[in-house]
This record gives sequence, C-alpha cells and structure tokens, in this order.
Amino acid sequence: ALLFPGLPAYKIVSLLPSSFFLNLDLPSFPQSIIMALTQDAAQKDGRGILGLHCPSCINQRSVDEGEEIAVSSASVSPSTDTTAHNRPHPVPFLLRNRSPSQGKNKDQEKLGDKVGIPEPDTDGSKPGKPAAEAEGGDDRGDVQVTSGDDLEASPAPHHWLCGMRAGTAGTFGRQASFTDLDTLLEQTRRRMREPDYQTVSSNRYGTKTRLPPFLPEEHVPVLALINPSSGAEAGRDILNIAKLSPYYQDRFFNIVEVVKEQYRGGLLDVFRLELNQAKTDAKARGLRPRLISGGGDGTASFALFIVLSALRADDSRADEGLADTGNGFIWDDSDLELYFPALAQLPLGSSNDFGNTLGWGNKYPGDHRLRGKETAKNDLKDWILAVLDPASRLANFDIFGMMPAEGEEKVDFKVCDLSGPQGRDPKVWKDGQKQLAMAPAGTPVPMFVCLYFSAGFGAYMTARFQINRRKHPTSNKLEYVRQAVGILTEQVPPQLCKNLSAVSVRCAGDQYFPPVGKHGENYREVGFLNINWQAGLAHGADRAPLCGRICSSSRGPAQFNDGKMDMFRLKLRSPIKNPGFVYQVDKKGGTTTLTFDGEQGKGIFFQWDGEARFAFSPTGGKFHMNIRKILNIPVVLGPKYSTKLTGDPFTHDQVCFSFSGHTMQERADSRERTLRYVRGELNSELNATREEMISAGLVCEGDEASA
Repeated sequence: ALLFPGLPAYKIVSLLPSSFFLNLDLPSFPQSIIMALTQDAAQKDGRGILGLHCPSCINQRSVDEGEEIAVSSASVSPSTDTTAHNRPHPVPFLLRNRSPSQGKNKDQEKLGDKVGIPEPDTDGSKPGKPAAEAEGGDDRGDVQVTSGDDLEASPAPHHWLCGMRAGTAGTFGRQASFTDLDTLLEQTRRRMREPDYQTVSSNRYGTKTRLPPFLPEEHVPVLALINPSSGAEAGRDILNIAKLSPYYQDRFFNIVEVVKEQYRGGLLDVFRLELNQAKTDAKARGLRPRLISGGGDGTASFALFIVLSALRADDSRADEGLADTGNGFIWDDSDLELYFPALAQLPLGSSNDFGNTLGWGNKYPGDHRLRGKETAKNDLKDWILAVLDPASRLANFDIFGMMPAEGEEKVDFKVCDLSGPQGRDPKVWKDGQKQLAMAPAGTPVPMFVCLYFSAGFGAYMTARFQINRRKHPTSNKLEYVRQAVGILTEQVPPQLCKNLSAVSVRCAGDQYFPPVGKHGENYREVGFLNINWQAGLAHGADRAPLCGRICSSSRGPAQFNDGKMDMFRLKLRSPIKNPGFVYQVDKKGGTTTLTFDGEQGKGIFFQWDGEARFAFSPTGGKFHMNIRKILNIPVVLGPKYSTKLTGDPFTHDQVCFSFSGHTMQERADSRERTLRYVRGELNSELNATREEMISAGLVCEGDEASA
C-alpha cells in the first residue's frame, strides 16, 4: 500500500496469492485495518477475505455431527473447549469459486445452509453478544456461523476454505454471516442514498432539481427500477435526483445493482421491503402500487424478473418474512392478483417501443437539450406526477414465454452469443473461410416475451448490433442500418442456412410458415408482435388484399391484451408490397412452435424484446421453440396513449396479475417455469457451455484471428 498509494485496497488484496494468507500468523496485526481490507475486497472482488478467525480451533467432532460452530470476528473456539486460544488469533478466511456442477463434499452436507445471528441481549450487555458471555465470559462478540448451501467447505492445513455462492458474481454478502440483518439493511440503504458525485454537477436536469413531493393521501405508492446507463445516462441523472428527494430516495433503485446484490441484506432485500410497504399503503386506500421501469425495451422483462425474484419464497429465511404461502411466493394468490405492481415504462432506450405503446412517449422526459434545464426539469416532474396520479388508467398486458414441449421438463435447444471484433463485419477466419464465432451467453436467458419475437434477418442484425452498441440513441439507430447493409452485401456464413430454408412454424397445430406451396428460403424473417410498434418504425395490421392495404383504414392493429400473437412473415420486398413498414399480421392463439431442421454446426438467430441469441441443437438434430401466453400483468397507461396505434385496451376483464394457460395444468406449468426462471435454474438449461458449442461444430470465441 505504501509503494502504490493510489491502488485501491481490494486490488492489493486480490494481487496477493492464497498461500500468503494461508501461512500468515497475525496475532498483533491491527484488526481494524484487516477488517477494512476485508469489507472493501468483499464488495469489489470475488477473491476477497470473508472474515478473521482461526479454524484450527474448530472441533472436528462437532462438524461431523452437524453442530453449529461458534466463531468470533477475532477468533474461533469450539463449544466444548475455549482454553486453547486465550488471545485473538486473526487469520483470513479466503474464498474460492466452486463450479455449479461440482458436488458437495461431506463437510458441506453436514454443515447446513443457514447463518444464525445472536439476538441482542436484554440485560444491558453489548449488542450482538450472548448474555452468558456478558456476565463474565469471553468478551469476543461471538456469532453462530455455518456454511451456505452453495458453499464448499474443504479443510486446508490449519485453515478452512469456502467457496462463493454460485451466481453472485463476486458480490455475495460476506459480512452477512457476521452481522445482524437490520444492520446490513441499514448499511445498504445508506449506500443506496449516496449520489454519484462524479456526475451530479453535470446533471441535465440541474443540480438543485428535486422530484415532486409525494402526497400519501393523493398519490399512488410507486417504486422504480432504472438502468443508469440508458438514455445517454439520463437514467443516472434521474437516480441522482431521486437520491436527494424524500420518499423517492428509498423507492428508486438502480436495477443493475439490485441484480448484483441478491445476497442477504443486499439491495434485493431492501427492494422487497419497500415493495411490501407499497402494497400495504396501496391496500389501505384500495389502490394497486405502481412500478416505473426505466431503460430500453428489454428493461421491462428485466424489471418483471426483479419483482418476481423479490416475491419468491425462501424457506431457509422463513423467519425473515420469506415463508412460502403455498404458491412458491411470499404473497398469496389474492395479493398477487390485486396488488402486483402495475408497470409504467420510462423511455430511456433507442427505440422505446414499449414506452410509446403504453403512452409514456418515445423519448425520455427532458430529451431536448436546446430547450434548457428548466424545461427538462418540468418535463421530468410532469412525467412523474402522471405516474403518481390515480386517474392514470390501468390495463391488462399479455406476457408470452418460451416453454418446453408438452410433457417435457426442458427445452431441446441451447443458446449462445455472437462474438467477434467490433465493426461492420464480426466474422473470423477459420479453415480458410469467414465464419461466425460464438461465445457463452449470459443473462437474461430467453423466457419472458413482452413485446415481440422473431427469427431470421432482424435477429441476426440485432446480434451484430449488440457487439457495436453506442451511447447515444441516434448513433444506435445508424449502427442498425450499418449492420443491415453488411448482412445484405455479405455471403451467408457456414453457421446459417439461406434465409429461413430450415425453419417451419405451426400455430395451435396448424401450419403457418412456410405458407402452403412456398419455400422458406424466399423469406427473411418470421415472428409475432405483442405490441403494435417495433424498432420505432414498424406496425402490424390485419392481413388484407392490396386494395384494402392502400385504401382501408379499418384494419385492426396488433393489441397487447387480446391473448393472441400477431404473426408475420416477411420477404425483402415486403416493405414495397405492403406498402411501407406495416406488417400484415394474422392473429393466432394457443402455442406457436418454431422448428429448426438444419445440419450439424448450423442454427438460427432469434430475438425477443431486442435481445438476440443464436439457437442450436447440442446433438445436431432438429429443435423446437414453443411459445405461449404464460402471464397477465397490469400496466399503467400514460397521457400519450393512442387508441389509433394500439386499439381500445379496456376489455371487460378485471385488471389483475395471473398465470395463464387454457387448462389448470398449463397454468401450473406457467407458474413452475416462472419460479425456475427467477431461481436461476434456466441458466444452465438454456445457456450452452464452450464444450457444448464445440461438440455441435460451432466456432468459439478466440479460435482464430478476426477477418
């Protein structure tokens, strides 16, 4: 630290080899300094230190019998003998990752999966210290700790090592084992309220701007999940204002950080508490709470995932309010139906199809730099007030999902991401020709389809765009054009078939694509709309003959709450034939099944809500994508809602949240699939490993030089 004064503490720790800590005896080293490094590293790096104690003190008999182990922040003593170490003997407790496929060892199975925290005493002893010790025992503030369900405890010479909870990306709450939950939550809240001081002075809404006062007797309870990077970082400016505004500072969340902090005492826990409070407040007034989803079009399904994750039951934390009410969630069916928050979309993306459809605009409030900060501030306040207004009407909204075939538990395909260099052409050289290189996909996995779905040209263009994403919406639109031109002027890579020659689609059992007597290779794209807006320029309207397309204005638009998919199939000349960017759509109910029947090493690009992936069969055979309606959610309609664009959204059905399906079994399947999704179980089912990609004959990232 003296040699490199500008290097953060966690970087110093992360550079040190494990052997340094394993062989280090620090009886007199200042514990406060070690703990500072520990906490810093725990939040910044997956190799951080968990705590300080001497594991040699652990009684092996107690471990084998599954007894809880008493550990101190300074030392560890067996419950049967506390004489071996009479002075603090701090030793780091290191972390190492365990692969999800790796089985538990004997010690891990015995240790259990809960972290027990001692209750504060009531007899005047120090907080967090058992009363027995306060009366004259060891003054070391012991707590009860056992290994987590996904933590691997394995013995090392003189020390115990443990692994990190899978899926936490190095942000697992290492302090949670040693700290009371209320303390952790308060620490998280304080951190959540801290503005990003590096960007406060450049806030496009002004440094003194605050959100409108929340009036409990007049306004609807609201929360927000906002992507700070969206809207050329307008999301960050709005979050900074919220952090300085009463009420909103506890209700407006950085959605990226919520995803990272799903550990005990993290932001997801805080979000859950605020969601419960919003339900209580709304229930008292006979209202439904509301949720602002701030970001691009993909943020809507992301926000839905966060809400469902917050409401997912966890019986290991039943005493902390996460008990199962019998449906897999902490809210019962009645509360889910009546008080699941209604979604309002804050348009911070490039196209903003979702926000525009719901009437919240196709540009974020204040996106007029030349009009000045005062105008931007007023636009933002007006937008927030419209969400808070009980007069803003609610409507039902269909959510479709990718499901296994009937009677199956898993899908028969895998997905991966397009890789390659940035620029007009992402291909790499392999075996003397240009080919597409793939990389393991991350989150989100394809599950919720809120807006639209397609396979073919548009999805391939989106995958290439994802490699070249820009900061400003206008630059992103130009990038889409550049990638589209590149696809049209390049040869078809070996990983793809010509157009849709290997694709067929059935809707409710009936053949839809290719049309009878026609060939798929003549078509560039097939899919469906749920909303009547795609990529900021395309709409859907009921199929009609040429004269009807030109002269008639009575063609029904794509609607988001009729329970049907507005199917379309496109050729390159479709914009001329239709004419314009108005898709001819066919309303189809039930399950839509896309089948790909190509050769080994081939697959197809598909996109849902603007997220693109490459799908393939790990065995080289044909595979199927089954999509049907799985959820009904409530949404808030904004002041700019257009019935001409989307039709009348007010059906006779009550606005509610529910799992969907034509039969009781289908509804149960929808619920179970959703729970598997929020538990993270679909990640391994859908995301291909590098080995699976190589086995399927795909080129993997890093195999050859770029083209």
